[in-house]
Amino acid sequence: MYDFHTHILPGIDDGSKDTDMSIDMLRAEIDQGVRGIALTPHFYADMTDLDTFFERRSRAKQKLEEAISENNLQAPRIIVGAEVHYYRGMGRSEALKDLTLGNSNYLLLELPFGTWPGNILEEIDNIMEYQGLNVIIAHVERYLDRDRIRDIINNEDLIKQSNAEAFTDRRAARKALRLLKEGKIQILGSDCHNMSYRKPDLGEAQKIIEKKLGREYMEEINARSEEIFTQA
Repeated sequence: MYDFHTHILPGIDDGSKDTDMSIDMLRAEIDQGVRGIALTPHFYADMTDLDTFFERRSRAKQKLEEAISENNLQAPRIIVGAEVHYYRGMGRSEALKDLTLGNSNYLLLELPFGTWPGNILEEIDNIMEYQGLNVIIAHVERYLDRDRIRDIINNEDLIKQSNAEAFTDRRAARKALRLLKEGKIQILGSDCHNMSYRKPDLGEAQKIIEKKLGREYMEEINARSEEIFTQA
């Protein structure tokens, strides 16, 4: 398994508060069989500039690496990126190329939780066309009540990431399983923030997917995930 959406980096956003928590989260990932982890702290263009973000992310990554070494932890492969919140004009923003996952051209994009701007789909198209980036829609299951979500769900050029919680929550599982079965979800993430109410949970989601749909669905997800990680 590969976790494409985490907030494990310590002290940079609303995720892990310190290295002890980060190590506990990494241990949970390892115990569940996770082979690759993307560290994706929040990036809000209206709250911080790129230089400040990169400096804070670099410091957090160094602290995590030191903690991994001190704890003799055999961590999975780790790549660094960001969960980039949508902002106006991002389709033409050269800054996005510095926010991708590792050295790849994959960008994890978080859409607004409020009203969607009228040109949001055009902006996403511009990210792909003018920036040459592959867009991963973060936790796509959270936007299923939006009027234009079908345009995103049915767009084969967009990669849709679902949180594991969509499969472990009985209220949401039926929709998530249907989307996965229809090929509308390609990769998974835990979106873990801590070790209490938002902990790493890919292992539980995998068991549910294999039980309800069959092992071949997880194999397909893992194959697509490995392809992306190879490029990163």
